[in-house]
Amino acid sequence: MSLAGCGVRYKYGFVKVYAVGSYFDPLAVSAVKTRGVDEIKTALLDPNVPRTIRIVMNRNLSIEKYTTAIVEALEPRMKGEELESLEEFKKLNPKVDLVKGAEMEMTIRGDVLLYKNATGGFGQIKSVAFTRAMCATFFDEDAVSPTHVADVLKGIKTL
Repeated sequence: MSLAGCGVRYKYGFVKVYAVGSYFDPLAVSAVKTRGVDEIKTALLDPNVPRTIRIVMNRNLSIEKYTTAIVEALEPRMKGEELESLEEFKKLNPKVDLVKGAEMEMTIRGDVLLYKNATGGFGQIKSVAFTRAMCATFFDEDAVSPTHVADVLKGIKTL
């Protein structure tokens, strides 16, 4: 996996909540990287294009606020499908607040999300609705970090 791009998640337009970086297998994106931006955007939304999304906290944050924000971003993108996976995601995060520098990793491979929480624990969710929504949360037109999307779109072409 190689870093394709990174960005920052802002809240209220100026509070830096976390940095986000996305890693892709250069071979997996080789077919789309020479094509137009629209085809790259389509690939970014496809959970069958393997990737790891890494989040590094820029500030302390309660685990409840973190999980609530992720769930609120995912739920409408899931369109009522497999919503039980949202509760599974909450359970993957221990009841320990996040500190500046805490890291979480989400590896997406088709209908499987492999998750490494901030304490180093691992878990898995098997749900195509969930992985599709996670891709949309970080890569669609209303992504949580527009700077991340822009940087990944540039970076994919260089992998």
